[in-house]
Amino acid sequence: MFGLDFDERGLLGLAFHPDFSNNGKLYTFTSGSISAPADFAQPLVDPLTHQSVIAEWQVDGGNANAVDVTSRKELIRIDNPQFNHNGGAISFGHDGNLYIAIGDDGAGNDVAPGHTPVIGNGRDSSNVLGTILRIDVDGTNSANGQYGIPGDNPFTLDTGTPDAVYATGFRNPYRISFDSDTGELIAGDVGQQAIEKVDIVTPSGNFGWNAKEGLFTFNAADGMVSDDLSGTPLGLIDPVLEYDHDEGISVIGGFVYRGSAIPKLEGKYVFGDFSLGFQTPGGRLFYGDLDTGLIQEFMIGLDHRALGLFVKGFGQEADGELYVLADLSLGANSNLGEVLKIVAPPVPIPAAVWLFGSALGALVI
Repeated sequence: MFGLDFDERGLLGLAFHPDFSNNGKLYTFTSGSISAPADFAQPLVDPLTHQSVIAEWQVDGGNANAVDVTSRKELIRIDNPQFNHNGGAISFGHDGNLYIAIGDDGAGNDVAPGHTPVIGNGRDSSNVLGTILRIDVDGTNSANGQYGIPGDNPFTLDTGTPDAVYATGFRNPYRISFDSDTGELIAGDVGQQAIEKVDIVTPSGNFGWNAKEGLFTFNAADGMVSDDLSGTPLGLIDPVLEYDHDEGISVIGGFVYRGSAIPKLEGKYVFGDFSLGFQTPGGRLFYGDLDTGLIQEFMIGLDHRALGLFVKGFGQEADGELYVLADLSLGANSNLGEVLKIVAPPVPIPAAVWLFGSALGALVI
């Protein structure tokens, strides 16, 4: 299904310390070999199994554009039963804490070997798979002494849930970000066969997987969804945006737009979808209203052409302007990647352009 060049492991996340200009510290989320005991152990059942590692690094004192490779400090190591659904996003919140997005660790329906029977890893609050963690990188009160547990983390008094857990019930929150204005944490959570969704993440929230896929009941026995919600556990938090697989197969979370170049885009959540399929690059770009749930598609150029690329991520400048990271290649072994900037269309816009849909933004290299 995935192709020879497809792999979800590697360097998955990068974040700079809020005081980076003074302390030169940065953090990575990487996939590594089974080289040390895990802080959060899981059954290792897949030949491609690995460990997810959060590490701290220091900028080289003699070269501000390089990292001192001897400075590496390992904060967290997590066993991964399968090769995929690793999550991988890391980001500092307005509170100065580091948030870490972790997937359910692969396999269909979240119930394979290495997954908690019936409820899956997503709903098993006793492990960290399928969660978002929140840690204090400057603290030392964790079990391994390499990071801190913020005193207001929601599960610190719950002996059955790891203290670092902030929210649960995710399948593969591959990209997360904070609204630079409101501080809200927003996650794009990749679905299985039917629904892609975006969540506003709240402390102690359970976002449904594997009891629900988006707004729908999910049946872990056969992977099907239903609009019959009877018997669904209470208290699960619904997404603020969702779409089905007629529109794409893997949501790529982005950012709330807080730039100045496109005023009509202010406050909208800019995100995308990896592709309409794995065989050809058919990525799409969207913006959504987090209050109403309305999703609209960006216009690509004045001719509203297809993007023709796999969408893999987004970037945000200090001034709030946004970039798209895309690639002609399915996997990571490529030199065909592109960085595109979202810009306003010309004014006045030719009348014919409006026939193609939204004209809020275009893309340029």
